[in-house]
Amino acid sequence: MFRRKIGSVGLALGAGGARGLAHVGVLKALDEMNIKVEAIAGTSMGAIIGAMFAFFTDYELIREKLRSYFEQNKQLAKEFKILNKASSRNGRRFSIMNETVIKIYLCSHLALRTNILKGDILSDFINTLIPDADISDSTIPLAVVSFDLTTGSRVIFTQGSVRRAVLASSSIPGIFPPVEHDGMLLVDGGAISPVPVDAVKALGAKKVLAVDVSPPAPKSPKIDDGIDIMLRVISGQTKTLMQNELAKASFIVTPRIVGIDWWRFEYYREIENRGYHTAKRVLPKMLGVRRFIDDSSKIRTKS
Repeated sequence: MFRRKIGSVGLALGAGGARGLAHVGVLKALDEMNIKVEAIAGTSMGAIIGAMFAFFTDYELIREKLRSYFEQNKQLAKEFKILNKASSRNGRRFSIMNETVIKIYLCSHLALRTNILKGDILSDFINTLIPDADISDSTIPLAVVSFDLTTGSRVIFTQGSVRRAVLASSSIPGIFPPVEHDGMLLVDGGAISPVPVDAVKALGAKKVLAVDVSPPAPKSPKIDDGIDIMLRVISGQTKTLMQNELAKASFIVTPRIVGIDWWRFEYYREIENRGYHTAKRVLPKMLGVRRFIDDSSKIRTKS
C-alpha cells in the first residue's frame, strides 16, 4: 500500500514490562508503511526494545531474538512465579489470599532493603538481546531514561555502555536492585518519565510518535489497605507525569493490552500482535500518517 518513504518520526517507547513487547508490533507496522525512524528514546521495556532497534534496525531480527530467548529460557517465568499467583483466576477467595501474601512479601523485602529478584536475571536478559557497545555507536540516535534515587531526578543516557544504561532503566524498584553509576543509584525510568517524549525531542526529532503501553485505570478502584493507598498515589503521580509528556507528542498510539499483567512474558506473541494491529489500524486512517508527518496534527487514538 505504501511503496515509498513518506516521512520520518522520533519514537518515544514507554514503560510497561511485558506489555512493552507491543513496541515490536508497532515497529513492524511502521516498517510496512515505509515510515523511517530517525531517533528513539525508551524507558524500561521501551529502552530494551528501543536499544535493540537502534542497533539492529530490523524488527524481524528483534522479534526472533525475543522469541528465541523466551522459548529457550524459562527462568523469567520461574522467578515471577509468586507474582503469577496473584493473578490466579481459580477463585476470588484464593486470589485475595494470594494478593495479601504478595503484599506482605513485597513489604518485607523493602523493609529489609532487599530485592525480590536477583539482578543477574535482568542482566542476562539484556546481555542476550543487546550488543556490548556504546550508545553513541547506535545506527539510530538513542536515548535511555533512568531515575536517580539519590537526587530524585531524571537521567538520560546518550553515551556510555548501552547495556548498563538499559539495565538501569529497567531495574524496577523493589523487584530488581538499583544500578550504581557515577555516585548515582539508578532505577526504572518509568518512575519519572513513563513515555519519554522530551528525551527523543532532545535528540532532534521534530515529529514524535509516542507509544503508551500502560494499563488502563480501573473503573472502580478497590482500596483494601494502606498498601493499596500507597500504590494508588504512586499510580496517580505516574499518570500525571505521563500525561504531561504525551501532551508534547505529535501522535500517540495506545495498544489496549487488557488482562495481561506486566510480568506475563509468556504472552509475548499475543502482545506483539496487539501492538501491530493497533498501529496498522490507527496510522493509515490519516492518510494520516502523511498529514501527521507534514503538519504535526495531534491525534490520540486508543484501540
